[in-house]
Amino acid sequence: MPSRHILTVLDELADVIDATTPEQQELPTPCDGLDVRGLHQHLLGGVQYFTVALADPVGTERPNPRSCTGSDEPRVVAEAVRNLIATVRTAVADADETTKVNIVELAAGTASFDHVIGLLLAETLVHGWDLSRALDLPWQPEPAATELVRATLSAAIQPEYRGGEGMPFAPELPVSADASALERLLAFVGRPADWAPKS
Repeated sequence: MPSRHILTVLDELADVIDATTPEQQELPTPCDGLDVRGLHQHLLGGVQYFTVALADPVGTERPNPRSCTGSDEPRVVAEAVRNLIATVRTAVADADETTKVNIVELAAGTASFDHVIGLLLAETLVHGWDLSRALDLPWQPEPAATELVRATLSAAIQPEYRGGEGMPFAPELPVSADASALERLLAFVGRPADWAPKS
């Protein structure tokens, strides 16, 4: 279940964001078209969205997940992630197998609580790697969490979402038979595992 892994991934993501220095804000990332600052802004929009959605699962008032409000300074973004951790912890304690969450901005209507946590896990685990790679920091999520993310994205990513200008995902990359769980996930979302900024 994704709820077993989400708090750890969010905590590690907050630490990576907190470690960003002002000089690193303009560094490129593996997330096409986004530098570190842009990825912070992207993550903040998602964090603000999931914080509201998980605090009020049946509510209809949601922020735009594709934009963010407030400062995008690393300490502020990291604090927003830590606020989300508290919200997730409460939501996990309150949820059961019947809990639904209104995520009309991300999907058609409502989704199961586990599916929503799975989407959050996918967003934060993949972009945590993006940031860590850009900042030259370690990022080694548990293989079980990584496999869950790959399963979630395999069900969600349609071929028409890949490649081309404005598409959210790059084409899938080939991967060796002995690749790790993280390497398989990165290949699936079109990230070279050995990505490095162009010199």
